[in-house]
Amino acid sequence: AAANDESRGGGRLLGHLYCRYFADLFGGQALAAPSRYALALGPGSPRHYDFGGFVAGRRREAIESVYEALNEAGDAMDAGAGGGDPARAAVAEEARRAFALNVSVYAEDGRLYADAARGVAN
Repeated sequence: AAANDESRGGGRLLGHLYCRYFADLFGGQALAAPSRYALALGPGSPRHYDFGGFVAGRRREAIESVYEALNEAGDAMDAGAGGGDPARAAVAEEARRAFALNVSVYAEDGRLYADAARGVAN
């Protein structure tokens, strides 16, 4: 997929980066404490929501730096094509696809909506 994207001068993998960093990683950090309490985990767990020095005490700045880098990449796509580059639209479409695939994964067992409602009730 990456070789295909590169050969066409695209940047669709940026769509997955956007999905992973903003949804899975940064958004997932909000789930760390509830997960820890619900599962009676010790301090520092779950570890997959800990980004160490990259975020440590500066979450907002870390998110802004990733977001800025993504915007710069999109601007470079537009500049290279004289504006309105289809590659930038492909990145946005790929991000939507990545989000949809995430929803599919979490909905596989059919409990996504029931578990979400139960979580809201807690």
